[in-house]
Amino acid sequence: MKKIKYLTFICAFALASFASANETDPKKEIDPQERVEQLENRVHQIWEMDFSDMDKEEKAALKVEVKEIKKELKQAGLDSRVSISIGAIIIILLLLILLT
Repeated sequence: MKKIKYLTFICAFALASFASANETDPKKEIDPQERVEQLENRVHQIWEMDFSDMDKEEKAALKVEVKEIKKELKQAGLDSRVSISIGAIIIILLLLILLT
């Protein structure tokens, strides 16, 4: 009987430790659109700052921060650039030639 209680006790702690490991990261729960808005707001705040009062280190830190924000947006595929492939351009040109 003592072995059963002992095993039950160990199993309860083991399950509790696995349950806590399954928790999600609160950073990942943020909607991508909300994250983009946060980053854009931060960039606008940086642009509106008065750089004449800052020293070189502060300016460099802000420049690094803006670069990191751009890098994060690019990795997420949320940058503002629109690209078109060469194949798409050829197809559009062929359609324009055929339709005229």
